[in-house]
Amino acid sequence: MLRFLSVENFALIDHLEVEFTQGLNLITGETGSGKSILVEAVGLLVGERASQEMVRQGCTQARLEGIFALSEEHPARSYLLEAGIPLESEEIIIRREISLTGTNKIFINGVLSPLTVLAHLGTLLADIHGQHEQQLLLNPNVQLQFLDAFSAHGQLLDEVKSSFLQLQAVRSEVGQLLASEQERLQRLDMLRFQIADIEKLQLRAGMDVELEAQRGLLASAEKRSEASQQTYQLLYEREESSLSLLHQVEKNLEELSRLDQQFQPVMAKLRDLRYSLEEIAYQLRDYTNAIEFNPDRLEAVQERLAEIQKARRKYGDTVDEILAYSQEIQREVQELSHRETQIEQLTEKEKKLGTEYLELARRLSQERHQKAPLLSQQVERELADLHMESAVFMAHLSTSEDRATEQGIDRIEFLLSANVGEAPQPLGKIASGGELSRTVLALKSMLTLENYSKTLVFDEVDAGIGGSVASSIGERLARLGTQHQVFCVTHLPQIASYASQHFHVAKRTSAQRTIVELIPLDRKDRVEELSRMMAGNALTEITRKQARELLRRGRAVVGS
Repeated sequence: MLRFLSVENFALIDHLEVEFTQGLNLITGETGSGKSILVEAVGLLVGERASQEMVRQGCTQARLEGIFALSEEHPARSYLLEAGIPLESEEIIIRREISLTGTNKIFINGVLSPLTVLAHLGTLLADIHGQHEQQLLLNPNVQLQFLDAFSAHGQLLDEVKSSFLQLQAVRSEVGQLLASEQERLQRLDMLRFQIADIEKLQLRAGMDVELEAQRGLLASAEKRSEASQQTYQLLYEREESSLSLLHQVEKNLEELSRLDQQFQPVMAKLRDLRYSLEEIAYQLRDYTNAIEFNPDRLEAVQERLAEIQKARRKYGDTVDEILAYSQEIQREVQELSHRETQIEQLTEKEKKLGTEYLELARRLSQERHQKAPLLSQQVERELADLHMESAVFMAHLSTSEDRATEQGIDRIEFLLSANVGEAPQPLGKIASGGELSRTVLALKSMLTLENYSKTLVFDEVDAGIGGSVASSIGERLARLGTQHQVFCVTHLPQIASYASQHFHVAKRTSAQRTIVELIPLDRKDRVEELSRMMAGNALTEITRKQARELLRRGRAVVGS
C-alpha cells in the first residue's frame, strides 16, 4: 500500500507531505480544488507518463516521492530482484523528478531506472481507475482472468497453460529444425565431400613426418654415398688409410711394451681403438652399398607430400589434425543424418500434445460458457445497486480452435449497455468514466484477481448518482478496503462517510500564488466536511446531525 506521499512544485501544489493508511482513503473538496492532481501524482509514481506542463509555474523541476509497503507474498519483491534493484526493508521508495529541460529521472530504492521498469512495477503496486485512463479491465486477457476467477477452475486452467507451453516448446523446436533444413542438406553435402577427399589420401598417424624423412634421404642419396664412401676409404681402403697407419703404430707399440711393461695397458687401448675403427669402416661400407638411388621413388614421395600439403591447407596443420577433423565431421554427418528421424519424432509428439491441449481447452471452454451467463447476471445485480438498474452486462465468449493460447481457445469481451434501448457495446467504447469505474467496482466487489494487497484508485466513481446508491458504492468501497488500500475522490457525503481516513483538498492564495493543500480530518472536522458537502456553506445543526448519522452508519461497516 501507499504509506507516504511527498509532492513539490507539481501543478498547483507547492509542497505537500501526507501519510496514508490501509482501508478506504477518501479525498473530498470543492469542484476545482485540485483533487484530480493527487490522482495524477499517484499515477506518476506507478509509471504513467509525465509532461513538462506538470511543473508548477515559476519552477524548473517538480518532484514526487512515495513509499509503498510490501507484504511478504507481494510479487513486487521478486520483480525488484530480477531488475537488480535492492530491497533492504519492507518498503519501496519511488522518486520522480520532472524537469522543464526534459531530463526527467526515476529512482526506485535509490537506483536510477527507466520508465518501462517503473510501469511494470506499477501494475503490481496499484490500479488507477480514472475517468479518462485506458484501464486494465479493457484488456481481453484480464477480462478472461475475471471470468476464470469467478468460475474457480484454477487447476484446469493451470493444466491448459502447462499443456500449451509444452506444445509451444515442441512446435518451436520443429520450426527451428525445418527452417534450417536447406542449410542441413548443404552442410551434409559439404561434409561428405570433405570426408571423401580425406579418405582418398589413405592417411595414417605420423605419415607426413615419415614421408618428409623419406624425401630427405632420397634427395640426398648422392651426397650421402659420396661422404660415406670417402670416409670408408680414408679409414680402410687407401694404402695410407687410418687403419693402415694405426697398424704400424700398433707394431711399434708392441716392441715398446716388450721392452717396458708399463706400455702394455696402452697397447690394449690401441687394439680396442683399432677394432672400433674397423667396425665403423664396415658400417660405412654396408651403408654405402645400401643407399638407394631411386628418382622415381623420390618423385612419388614428393607428389604424396604435395597432396598432403593441399589437405593441410584445408583441414589441419598436420596429418594427425586432419585425421582428428575427419572423425569430428563424420560424427556431425551422423547427427545431421538423424535429423529427419528427429523431425518425424517431434512432429508425432507435436500431434499428440496438440490433441491433449485441445481436449483440455475444450473442457475449459465448456466450463466458461456455462459460467459466463452467471457472471453477467451477478454483475448486473451489482450494477443495479450502483444506480445502474437498466444496465445490461454481457461476458461475450467466442471460441476458435485456431486461436490457441495459454489461456485456452476462448476470447472474451465484456459488453455493457448502461441505458434502456441501447445495444451492449465493448467497455472501451463507453463514454462515461463513471459508468466504467462503477463496472470495475462491481467486478472487484465480487472477486479479486490478486492474492496480495494493491492500491486501488477510483476517480469519478460517483458521477451522476446520489442518495442510497451512493451509500451502496461507499459500502462496497469500504469492504474492498478490507482487502486492498483504496483511494477514492468523491463529491458525495454518503460515500465519504465510509472512509477509514478522510482528507480535504483546499486551495488558498499565498503571495499572489494559488496553493493546494491536503488536510487530514479528525472526527469533528469530518462532521463539518460532510455538512458542507450536503448543504454547501449553509451549515446548520441539522446538517451536522445528519453528518453524524452518516458517520455512525459508515463506522458500522468500516468497524472503526
